Amino acid sequence: RVLLRLGGAARGSAMSAQKLGSGVHTLLFDLDGTLYPIENGYEEKVRERVFEFMVDELKVSSIEQAKEMWWEHFKVYNQTLRSLRQGMGFEFDREKYWSHVRGDPADFLDANFDALEMLRSFPGCKKFVLTNCAEKQAIEALQVLGLEGEFDGVYGADFMGDVCKPERAAFEAVCARAKIEPNGTVFFEDSVKNLVTAKEMGFTTVLVRGKTAAEEAGQNGGFKPDATISAVNLKELREALPGLFIGA
Repeated sequence: RVLLRLGGAARGSAMSAQKLGSGVHTLLFDLDGTLYPIENGYEEKVRERVFEFMVDELKVSSIEQAKEMWWEHFKVYNQTLRSLRQGMGFEFDREKYWSHVRGDPADFLDANFDALEMLRSFPGCKKFVLTNCAEKQAIEALQVLGLEGEFDGVYGADFMGDVCKPERAAFEAVCARAKIEPNGTVFFEDSVKNLVTAKEMGFTTVLVRGKTAAEEAGQNGGFKPDATISAVNLKELREALPGLFIGA
């Protein structure tokens, strides 16, 4: 399985329909830190589970050693799964890994009504999720967020295989499969390094400001996204990118 479809975005809605201008026909979203705030503790817990997995399943000697090994390779591979398999040479069951480290998203996430309002405000627009997480676990998170029926597809680690964001090859693969044209797509993401690649390809880039962007500050050559918002919601998007809206 390389793409899990969610039945198509919910086209009918009582919410006020908006029209995007500037030739935009697609909205592309990161998941973690974009469709929910990264500061809510879920990412931190996932990271803890990674280190536990390294000790319990991969027999790394201690949590501290696991942290050191992880950081050394994550800086190169940009995804923990690739860091463990390609960087460190570990072999293990992918499904068991994803299930363990992602856990139950309901422990940390709940419905995101602001994001739901925004997504349903553009009934004629294609919408996709692009995440470095595995698709199964990404959809579990979307279900808890109340957003699982709003997307035309979810692309993640299973589809991307040996590449991941921010590598251009990952974006190109998803664009080809989903028939996404970058110059007609707005990409929402909390990681600046991922936005750098996207902007080079012609995407309109929206930074969702938070912990991740703060950690990456100064690492991306003064990159400026097309817009910055604090969370995915219609009000901030209209204020940050008014030219996207017909009649704005």
